[in-house]
Amino acid sequence: MIKFFNPGITYQKHKQEFDEAMQKVLSEGQLILKKEVEEFEQALAEYIGVKYAIGLNSCTDALYLALRGLKIGTGDEVLVPSRTFVASAQVIVQVGATPVFYDLDGVLNFTKKTKAIIPVHIEGAFDVNFAEIMDLARAKNCHVIEDAAQALGATQNGKRAGSFGIAGAFSFYPAKILGGCGDAGALVTNDACLYRYVKDARNHFKDDARDWGVNSRLDNLQAAFLNVRFKYLPIILARRQCIAAMYQEGLNFLKWLKLPPHTEGRVWQDYIVQTKQRNELFEYLKINEVETMRNNYPFPVPKLPLAQKYEDETLRLPCNENLTNEEILQIIDIIKKFQ
Repeated sequence: MIKFFNPGITYQKHKQEFDEAMQKVLSEGQLILKKEVEEFEQALAEYIGVKYAIGLNSCTDALYLALRGLKIGTGDEVLVPSRTFVASAQVIVQVGATPVFYDLDGVLNFTKKTKAIIPVHIEGAFDVNFAEIMDLARAKNCHVIEDAAQALGATQNGKRAGSFGIAGAFSFYPAKILGGCGDAGALVTNDACLYRYVKDARNHFKDDARDWGVNSRLDNLQAAFLNVRFKYLPIILARRQCIAAMYQEGLNFLKWLKLPPHTEGRVWQDYIVQTKQRNELFEYLKINEVETMRNNYPFPVPKLPLAQKYEDETLRLPCNENLTNEEILQIIDIIKKFQ
């Protein structure tokens, strides 16, 4: 079986480095908000090109705390795409605001209540000219909080995802481009006030009880693991680019299969193909021992027409950096024989 995702291979590749980094944390007994977390935050901020990064439990918490830090709540509206993971909308509801969904055409319905936009860099891509989004947000006096959970390393016009808006949220869930060994996330920002709020909020505001906080600390073991992984991020991104190029070359002549656009600056969290025979292709690949994923976001987020059509017709092919060329060529050959 060609697995969609196999984190065990990642561990085995760099086992000695992972073991040494994590054993150091355990032997020193420095488990919460110590040096490893600070090192990871500094490395992430420098990589994204912002002043600050705060290690958190998840991208969900990053979005939630950003909204709270910007004082968005009851009576406010936040624009969010229909095609996204449920968490992008869930956090809006959690702060008491109302999510207003937009479709794949990118038409944004601003009102006097609109206080923020949460654009999602889905599958590691910028779907629009982001400078235009920023100009529109400034004209409407709205904050932009980037959901970059799937887009670490993606760029547009020389800027990295997460550095355009007032804040960017990242996920280090194991299946992400920079996957940890459990749940992890981060918020990045250039705004000093938002940075201080989120940094204090993640630890219950225990040193400054000016608000109700949460428990959303990135622990040192997780940070130690991520520090090892971070060194290999350029290799990870390059390998995923290579896999995407192999799919493009091997499948682009199939008239019944629509391939994803290879836009400049894209990173490949997933390689998603589109076909009206999605379910049949899924079962066919399963029979041929290729693990794929469908129904990417089967959650109670309102599905607008274009997003629903896309969701019904798309299939994620294996695209993680641990796949061999032989495995990718095997997948391509199997798909070619589908019709």
